[in-house]
Amino acid sequence: MVQKDFELTGKVALVLGGATSLGRALAVALAEAGADVAVTSCTQDEQEEAAVNATVDEVRAIGRRGFAAAIDVTDATQVDAVVQRAVDELGGLHILVNNPDLPFAKPLPEVSDEEWQQVLATNLTAVFLASRAAARVMLRQGKGKVINISSLLGERGVINSAAYCAAKAGVINMTRALALEWAREGINVNCIGVGFLDDVPGIGEDEALKASLEHYLPMRRLAHSQEMAGLAVYLASDASDFITGQTIFIEGGALSHV
Repeated sequence: MVQKDFELTGKVALVLGGATSLGRALAVALAEAGADVAVTSCTQDEQEEAAVNATVDEVRAIGRRGFAAAIDVTDATQVDAVVQRAVDELGGLHILVNNPDLPFAKPLPEVSDEEWQQVLATNLTAVFLASRAAARVMLRQGKGKVINISSLLGERGVINSAAYCAAKAGVINMTRALALEWAREGINVNCIGVGFLDDVPGIGEDEALKASLEHYLPMRRLAHSQEMAGLAVYLASDASDFITGQTIFIEGGALSHV
């Protein structure tokens, strides 16, 4: 009975921003649980396109259907189109994973207007665009799961990251607001607050930074993207039907610090 509650057979998932190691882990986990999975990039960059194609190859190797789409997640027309494609090609949309991410760190006086707008557009506005498009489908169905991916930095500030922290905090509060808006419509909206990952560009390659973060974290290590996957499957499944509006942090105890 418990295992059945976690099954996603017959469900269609869309992972927005699937070119990262985290995006791949989430998409593959959903497929392993039985879902058909569409995966998008955040931009139309060739490397991102290759990454999402590789992830969808893994989805298909599991025996599930899926497609990859190289899109600009800040473009409403492209986001609307990929949601409609999921409905047309895969038969619906039951699970949306909002994982767009544009890391950015710079002292605030040096941040240009364009940089500020781009950070918010990718990390926050894209979540709005995809949620709006998916809701139009899910409201007709009377059921759906929206899983937003935010960050430890949406809850805690850090030097030289005002734009990124503001955007990720916005995702957390958007989660709460949409959970209230759709609670009686059968749509659950929750959020995963991701801690520092060891398999992302930057942190994993900078030994001094990695050592500093490991010393700060009570568990004395960074997270692996795969450690986010189990929670995503749970939040996508019927087992989480009475949970909405929550942000669950997987961060090695960082928020337990005073």
